[in-house]
Amino acid sequence: MTDFAASGTVGLIGGLAYVALLATAAVTDVRARRIPNRLVVVIALSGLAYTLLAAPSLGAVGRALVAGLLGFAVWIPFYALRMLGAGDVKLFAAAGLWLAPLQVVQAALVAALVGGVLSVVGMVAGYGGGLTLLRLTHGLRRPETLMTQVGNVEGKTLPYGVAMAVGLAVAGWLPRMLGG
Repeated sequence: MTDFAASGTVGLIGGLAYVALLATAAVTDVRARRIPNRLVVVIALSGLAYTLLAAPSLGAVGRALVAGLLGFAVWIPFYALRMLGAGDVKLFAAAGLWLAPLQVVQAALVAALVGGVLSVVGMVAGYGGGLTLLRLTHGLRRPETLMTQVGNVEGKTLPYGVAMAVGLAVAGWLPRMLGG
């Protein structure tokens, strides 16, 4: 398990780099509503480099690759359903290379919670509290309509890379708090 806070100098430097890369992805997603492939490649390659520095073994590299594939597998169905962009899925998979497989699952859960909060906040900001409550209540009775409303306020999409960056950072820095 990766625990940047408890991994000595390599963990501290790696963890700070990880957060800087995630913050760059989040800011880019907010500004442009996309996460560039170049940034995703940098995150992936630096994740593999970090893994080799922190635990130089083929087992560690294999674990990182499994974590990255797991990160991809968790979110690709949401891309297929047009609920997420491809950049979000690629970001999560690339950043997953920095973590252990269990942490990827934890990060996905935190990201989903943060994404839900951001969606509701966006709806309240866009529609007001009363209309948001009405739309959410209607969506609970007809779930197929809920996903067209949550995360898409007046044609504006939610920068889900922000939620993913938060989930990934929390899983890397505070794994014990998440039960890891």
